[in-house]
Amino acid sequence: MIIFDFDQTLVDTSSVEDLRAARNWKAVMAQASKLPVYEGINELIQELHEAGHKIAIVTKSPDMVPKAFIKAHSWPIDIVVGYHQVQNRKPHPEGLLLAMSKAGASPGETYHVGDQPQDTGASRGAGVIAVGSTWGSTDTSELEASKPDVLFSTVSELREYFAAELGLED
Repeated sequence: MIIFDFDQTLVDTSSVEDLRAARNWKAVMAQASKLPVYEGINELIQELHEAGHKIAIVTKSPDMVPKAFIKAHSWPIDIVVGYHQVQNRKPHPEGLLLAMSKAGASPGETYHVGDQPQDTGASRGAGVIAVGSTWGSTDTSELEASKPDVLFSTVSELREYFAAELGLED
């Protein structure tokens, strides 16, 4: 199973960060369709799905934003765990554990891709492989200091890693 963080991992949400911080979700949703998906993400998600891997999104935001992207981009993602589905947000592993439970996945076969040290902490707590993504960050020092199992600066590097680890087609 592959679990992705949403903000700054799949989609560049930096332009709505102030709105998110203010919890102005109506304004965030009004901008959602204009937010850019990082180059290569649509293809990676499709490849993972076609190879038979379960894919989830676990985010500390409400699930309506990722669900809008799933619909708009026809992402084959069935499991979304957001703010309202958990009592404890990352770095607590509750969201990851819930996603794995829904998918029937075990920690040893689960990868968690995220851009924040809280993502690495959640990965550690859930016993899954912590994959750091820096393509959406300007300052990567905190993520690097959290010591994810692997760290990538581009989506294509992540894809190459998954191709080797999971047998994706080249």
